[in-house]
Amino acid sequence: MINVPKLLIVMMLVFSLISPMSALADKSNYTVYINNKKLDSEHSPFVENNIIYVPLWSVLGHLNMSAEDYEGVLRINHPYRILLIKADQNLMTYFGTSMEVNSVRLDYPVVSKDYVLYAPLVFLQDYVDMQIAYGEDGRIDIIAGDYSKGVSWANTYGKKLTIERSAKQLKLDANAEEFWSKNPVLWSSSSSIGYNSFDEKYTMQTVVSYSGAKVTLVNTEKEYTINFDSMETIKRTFLTYDPLSSFTWNESIKSTIRQGYVKIGMTKEMATLAWGSPDDINKYSSKYSYNEQWVYRGSNYNNSYLYFDETGKVTSIQN
Repeated sequence: MINVPKLLIVMMLVFSLISPMSALADKSNYTVYINNKKLDSEHSPFVENNIIYVPLWSVLGHLNMSAEDYEGVLRINHPYRILLIKADQNLMTYFGTSMEVNSVRLDYPVVSKDYVLYAPLVFLQDYVDMQIAYGEDGRIDIIAGDYSKGVSWANTYGKKLTIERSAKQLKLDANAEEFWSKNPVLWSSSSSIGYNSFDEKYTMQTVVSYSGAKVTLVNTEKEYTINFDSMETIKRTFLTYDPLSSFTWNESIKSTIRQGYVKIGMTKEMATLAWGSPDDINKYSSKYSYNEQWVYRGSNYNNSYLYFDETGKVTSIQN
């Protein structure tokens, strides 16, 4: 329970009698007070979809709350919990003093505008234990306790490591969800995704549902679910377009490429789409001839070779 001065409690009760919607009448003129002291900030509050947002760093600084950035994930240190959030994403992870992990989806996330973070008042109320009171003439009172207390309960090596891992996972989940939402239709970059194999590569995959880096997709062959461990893996696995759609090659050539085959007479571009980029390229030339060798290694190829002439077409294939 937060201890606040009796005067502030009386103020809170008086202001709470006034409907919050009355504060929305003037969307450009808000004055924020924290524990009856005016918030000094060069960034003004704003309203979006009837939700009032206030500059987060200014509020935290006013209350001497510590916060730090974990490569794009903000850690807010509350005396009784640690919050991990990513701007413009509704995912949040938080820990209590016993280090139990909680994951929630925010109805109104922290947002970024012109490189400034803004927190909705409802976020401060629900997760940072602040009381909000709305007064006349655009006055907003934020009533808070003593947030300058340390978080020594979370400062052991093991707990710090747990928090850092959770921050990395939150970042991955948030970035993955942004990727899925922006790209509901994808194309596989190979003939397999995880343990799922397809008849052809560059097949269309439609996003059915997702939660963080875990996604369910469907194609003409099957529906399947896979959990990715990094954005790099996601971007290696999927293309956001059909790489063959812009070429006027006949359907026989495209079908051969989708099946992962290379044939005599194919161009370097066709060969690359079928087999990918080579591990090595060796070039041999003389006064009378030119030959280029592409070397493919690994379990899929077992040292296979493609040979091209001076026109850039496949002349020989060695498996």
